[in-house]
Amino acid sequence: MNRLRQTRKLKGITLNEVAEDIGITKQVLSYYENEKREPKKETWIKLADYYCVPVAYLMGLPSGLVEYIDQLGYLNFEKLHEFIIQWAEDRKIISPKNVSKQFMKVTEELGELAEGINKDNQEQTKDSLGDILVTLIILSRDLNVDLLDCLRGAYGVIKDRTGKTINGVFVKESDLHE
Repeated sequence: MNRLRQTRKLKGITLNEVAEDIGITKQVLSYYENEKREPKKETWIKLADYYCVPVAYLMGLPSGLVEYIDQLGYLNFEKLHEFIIQWAEDRKIISPKNVSKQFMKVTEELGELAEGINKDNQEQTKDSLGDILVTLIILSRDLNVDLLDCLRGAYGVIKDRTGKTINGVFVKESDLHE
């Protein structure tokens, strides 16, 4: 039994339900589960999202290989940025029409971060910080703005800034005299 069928059965979902929910026929899904056909990349993604499992797991890659792939080298910010943009494009999330919706996602994630910090929940805090970065990357693409250029610009402004840290917050020199 392949992982497509195994995962569906573990979740207690019928072939009809899955097929209808992801927009394919029951017969096509049956072909995938019986390895008579190979799903397209978009379908693998839909199925993995639907079952809430990694695509690599659903495809049946051995766990050792998945762990090895996950540990290959260091993914820098630029590469992660590229992967996130591709992920969002594959799901048709990126669109200038979505700016206000995506901005609301950013603020929603900020609220979850505040909750994580207030409850001293380290896992929620880490998850929220990651989600904020993802939503900002998508928002910057919706706005046709390079997020790395924004970051470089912000650093250019603050790098030589002087001031003082008061109660854990940096106050720039010009604000100290107001």
